[in-house]
Amino acid sequence: MTQNFENDREITAYRLDDLVYPNINLNDHTLDGNLSLHKSPPESECLRLPPRTNVGVLDALPLEILQDILSQLDLCPHTDFRLVNRRAIELVNSLPQYKAINAHALNALHGILSIETGRWITCRTLFEKLCTPGCELCGDFGSYLYLLTCKRVCFLCFSQDRLYLPLPLKRASRKFGLDSRIMKTLPRMRVIRGTYSPNEKRVCAPSVLVDYESALHAGISLHGSVSAMLKYVADMKTQKLDKYNTRMAAVRRSGSITRRTRQPQTSDPFDGQSGNPFRFVAIVRVPWLNRSSQEVTWGFHCVGCKKSCRPPLHYRRKFTAFSFDDHLKQFETESEGLVLVDNKFLKYIPIDAGLYGRDDMCFGPSLISLLPPLPSRDWKQGCISRDLKTGEAHFSTVSKTPLSRITKIWHPIQVDHLKLREEQKLRSGVYEVTCPGFSSTIVAKFTQFEWEVPQLEAETTAYEWIEGQLVGPAFLGHLIEEGRVIHWVPHGPHRRLSSRDAGGLPSVPLDLVKTASDGKATLIDFDNASRPASDDELEAERHKLQTQLRDTSGRGGKVAESSPD
Repeated sequence: MTQNFENDREITAYRLDDLVYPNINLNDHTLDGNLSLHKSPPESECLRLPPRTNVGVLDALPLEILQDILSQLDLCPHTDFRLVNRRAIELVNSLPQYKAINAHALNALHGILSIETGRWITCRTLFEKLCTPGCELCGDFGSYLYLLTCKRVCFLCFSQDRLYLPLPLKRASRKFGLDSRIMKTLPRMRVIRGTYSPNEKRVCAPSVLVDYESALHAGISLHGSVSAMLKYVADMKTQKLDKYNTRMAAVRRSGSITRRTRQPQTSDPFDGQSGNPFRFVAIVRVPWLNRSSQEVTWGFHCVGCKKSCRPPLHYRRKFTAFSFDDHLKQFETESEGLVLVDNKFLKYIPIDAGLYGRDDMCFGPSLISLLPPLPSRDWKQGCISRDLKTGEAHFSTVSKTPLSRITKIWHPIQVDHLKLREEQKLRSGVYEVTCPGFSSTIVAKFTQFEWEVPQLEAETTAYEWIEGQLVGPAFLGHLIEEGRVIHWVPHGPHRRLSSRDAGGLPSVPLDLVKTASDGKATLIDFDNASRPASDDELEAERHKLQTQLRDTSGRGGKVAESSPD
């Protein structure tokens, strides 16, 4: 083992883009997607000509005061002011806040005007929300705006918390004991017809909804306290039920069977949370504008959380570079380095949390300079900890324990990973590479974490099932690391297959097909593939094929990565 550590050994430290991915492959069907049918026509070219008239006495004011006044106008009169003349348009367009909104949150502005909530939201308020990264309820990065009251929210909060479920007028009045006079003062919205929620629920009937939180506060203010409000509502329900029972008794005494009496509603309808379309009718997706750097951030998801549905490790959580650092610190137990010794042997080095700074951990050359001398004896894994006596980093444990490996080896070709030359990263753990023995660029997939091995084991098995069926990318061989299989080398894109193709492949697990926008299907989710245990189960699954091909729920989306919009 050589002594010139820095020259003969290389270390691979996880970079940020190895730990995150930009978007989940799932359409939330918020208000954004339903605004395309209601877009306003583009402004006429004549409106962009220099103004010939002024705005009357307002032009006597300094520009700074005019801009301050305009920024504090509600968006409805703000928009109406632009209709006065070209000078008014010029003044509005000169607002720094309006410029930022027009550049980065035009969908939010369009949404506010479409659902008619502009009378409760000012230009300055919308700009402030654009420059605020955190969800107002939980503090996570909020990649959405709730346009009824202009609040920055995250997906988990607006899809689960009651405060972000707008209510129909009658239900809000009944739930909080409000009269029509008070109801008229609450923030309200007009529902745009369309498709909402990841479950693609249609909202066809036009309706008016009011903000839940505003109605709640109005009820508390009217009745004096929460308990008094709840007592009043309960008493009103009891009175209505008593009247209903009296009417029903009269109907039974009269023997009439044609008269129908509707029972009063005494409980809230089923919410459905992320499946409730009315939770999405006032939601648009917006980035965060960093006020100081003027950079725009859409946020990203954590790779380690992408298969978890339980907070705080939920796949729906999004982060910025700052909040992701805190996320890692909160759950980090140790980091893992990979050292190539003498350009031949790989050593895995777990490093105790907090031993080195995050900047050093994510920058290979810096981390190399901080590592203690490598053990001289034969070893495979070595843990670096802080020596309690000296305070210095040292190898606290060293072992020859073999690492987890993929045991399903069915292809005759095995490729040493050290012979690969990286050309382009496609996603976390997936790269385009070149390799001796292959005439063109190929795609290589690696295991990066111990917990990935079982999933990729299943994926390797699935590729054996479809070998020769021409429905997936060619499987070129297994990747090996000192004899340990660490994954495989596919080649080329997935081939599209129609339902007719899939019907002729009884050995292919049907949960590997997915409906695409062109009416065909693409193979996915090999890591979750399973093969029917009997002919009866296979036949039952085949009967479900048409339903699966028509499925638009986004099933499997939480584990897929896609590029930013």
